[in-house]
Amino acid sequence: MLITHFVLIQLASSGTEKTEDSTISIENRPNSDKISIIPLRGMIDGGIYNSIKRRVEIAEESGSNLIIFEIDTFGGQLEAAFEISEHISNIKNTKTIAFIPTKAISAGSLIAISCNDIYMSPQAELGDCEPIVPSSEGGYKTVGEKIQTVLRTKFRKFAEKNGYPVLLAEAMVTKEIEVYHVATEEKPEGFYISGRELKEMNQEEEKKLKSRKLIIEEGKLLTMHAKEAYEYHFAKGIVEDRNSLLKLLNVENASPDILETNWSEEMVRFLGKIAPILLGIGLAAIWMEFKSPGFGLPGIIGILCLATVFLNKHAVGLAETPEILMFFAGIVLLAVEILFIPGFGIAGIPGIILILIGAILSFQDFTIPRTPYDVDMFVKNIFAVMCSIIGSGITILLLFKFMPGIPLFNRLVLTASETSQSGFVIPPQPAGESSLKGRSGKTLTVLHPTGKIEVNDNTLDVVTEGEYIGKGQIVEIVDIRGNRIVVKAI
Repeated sequence: MLITHFVLIQLASSGTEKTEDSTISIENRPNSDKISIIPLRGMIDGGIYNSIKRRVEIAEESGSNLIIFEIDTFGGQLEAAFEISEHISNIKNTKTIAFIPTKAISAGSLIAISCNDIYMSPQAELGDCEPIVPSSEGGYKTVGEKIQTVLRTKFRKFAEKNGYPVLLAEAMVTKEIEVYHVATEEKPEGFYISGRELKEMNQEEEKKLKSRKLIIEEGKLLTMHAKEAYEYHFAKGIVEDRNSLLKLLNVENASPDILETNWSEEMVRFLGKIAPILLGIGLAAIWMEFKSPGFGLPGIIGILCLATVFLNKHAVGLAETPEILMFFAGIVLLAVEILFIPGFGIAGIPGIILILIGAILSFQDFTIPRTPYDVDMFVKNIFAVMCSIIGSGITILLLFKFMPGIPLFNRLVLTASETSQSGFVIPPQPAGESSLKGRSGKTLTVLHPTGKIEVNDNTLDVVTEGEYIGKGQIVEIVDIRGNRIVVKAI
């Protein structure tokens, strides 16, 4: 079979034979027929981290002595990859295997190396974990050395623990590392050395070298296909598919538990991707609710969108009670500003600040950024929240402009002009402003706090001093301030 040919491949290109091949892995297989397979597909994010924790816990509780992580991903969030790889590395009394059907790129390669063994299909790829962030000029850029150092440390730790070539593992992260494979009389099987170490060798040491081979040149990231990964001592074997892997491990008669993500985890992951959009829609809907009488569709949409955002962030371990309370305290202050306080500033500005802080903190698991990665994440979250707020502002403007033509919404805005011909006037006051004071009228609309009343067959625009007065109530004019008629309920 094709599997056997790949597994027993001779490393003719390097002139050495693999010292720890797949046969050793088979001999060291777990003495258990209890196997769990955990697929890990798509974007690496906070949602998949919680899912991995849940499924690993199920595997351990079921007594599995072998967990196979079936990794197929182009990568994703660095922080989630850190958490997943650390969780896998800390699994006790259970052998872990990474099986790569097609690709374990970027964050996926870190997760693969955190497993005890790696197996790959013939077409699979592993590597290229250069950390990147969005660029202000468009596209992406490589992060600074401080973050690369943290990531290299992770690769180095897992490589040392599981027996992978440390120098090659670091070359997956940083382009500046050049790696050679050299052989000496003392070590005919060869070993890996950096280009810098090779240049620093004295003549005596250079004479001992029997061969040298460039593995990865400076300026490129290490990415390996299956045959290279096997040759470089990363892959323990090359297999066609999942069933072939089980056969190679001599556990093909076992009935593995395949632990997939459930619908709620997939929903959490999807909502996490659209959270900034939902945040913008929620803010726009709440604003529309404040500007319209009573409670209706905008309020329901706003509450549902905001609740979805914060419940989603709470589910992945980001949004906690303080930032959620901070956000909704900002909403309350904004409502007070819009409904009860003339002008803008006293409550509105603090409200907007609280909304911004609460939203940003709900998108991250730290309060003050302490590492370069935290700083990049903090800037990214500020950008996402600001885009949500700007988007909600644009949505509000568009709704006010086009909503009168939409049958569902045209009752929320005033579509007719208020002219003197229609009776929208303040009656003459021959005795001055005091002639209207003390008069009673009936509300034609809800006063929330503005609206209309009828006094002596005249329609007046009025405002309350903050109270809510329903339609059809009797009110009294208590003051006139310029062109503002102030009323209170009787």
